[in-house]
Amino acid sequence: MSTTSADPALTTDDRQNQTDRGELSIFLSTPAVADPRDTYRFALNSILTAEALGYSYAWVAEAHFNPLIALPAALTFLAAAAQATDRIRLGTAVVPLAFDNPIRVAESAAIVNVLSDYRLELGVGKGNPRGFSTDAYNAFGLDEGDRNGIFTQAVGALKAALGEPIRAGDKEVSIYPPATDLLDRIWQATGNHATAAAAGRAGDGLMLFRTVQDGVAGEVQSPLIDSYLEQFDHFGSQPRIGISRSLLIGSSREQAIATAIADFEARPEGHPVGPESLDAQSVSEFLTKGDVAFGSVDDVIEALNRDVAVARSTNYLFNLPFVAAGSSAQDESLELIATEIHPQLRRR
Repeated sequence: MSTTSADPALTTDDRQNQTDRGELSIFLSTPAVADPRDTYRFALNSILTAEALGYSYAWVAEAHFNPLIALPAALTFLAAAAQATDRIRLGTAVVPLAFDNPIRVAESAAIVNVLSDYRLELGVGKGNPRGFSTDAYNAFGLDEGDRNGIFTQAVGALKAALGEPIRAGDKEVSIYPPATDLLDRIWQATGNHATAAAAGRAGDGLMLFRTVQDGVAGEVQSPLIDSYLEQFDHFGSQPRIGISRSLLIGSSREQAIATAIADFEARPEGHPVGPESLDAQSVSEFLTKGDVAFGSVDDVIEALNRDVAVARSTNYLFNLPFVAAGSSAQDESLELIATEIHPQLRRR
């Protein structure tokens, strides 16, 4: 395994004030590139960079039949990441439970948990909404209209497999390796108040999406946090709220917009939904509507601290959709987030 120093980007004062802000995470959507080997090599190198910069978590998305998230088996990838890292916690954001047998998810997660020296965080969900997961539901022979019921049943079966013997005919069996500790590190992703409340009752973590369909993300998601916290009552444990946000960092807002325009032109397949036109005003409006924090370091800090859901979260999952995976620009952005942006974020 590689060796890295712990939190080199944080000063002594930063460490003392760590509780004033959420923990820092990289969130990788793993878009497809021409050579599939590069898709996963770039993602792994990004995790190594984040670990060296003192990030606390690395989260990876999982999806089926979608080149924007070209990772249909997040736990398989994290098994490899576990062997290349030493300290950073490794999370799924998320495994859509509808498309797997919950017992198999429990077994796979248990193996990755051991291989990572118990650094796994198990995020689960229903598959991204708004048509993103429709092909997967159809391919697996499922009715997407049943997504909530399927998820409720699956998450219950997953937890049972992690923590209890499984009835196998006339006897009971248990998964190997044991993974009861993962019951304390399950996160439920949702934009649904009922699921947020259920996650709170269960003592699970709550994960919130990068953007919302209508309105400003922070204002829409803060009531979801209310639903979660109102139901959270678990002695000895604390609420865990992970929020994902996309960042686009430049020397100024104008330069950040220019970066987005260049990326729309160079990688149209990477942006199935784009602005009405590629003039600066249209792109600026598109980024704002998509809840992207963009501009200079100060602009990004201001946007994040103004976001009421970010300000109430314990874990920030930062994604960089407008810089190419594996590029020096991505590494530079990761460093700016660790050294300049994250230290100035404050929780309320």
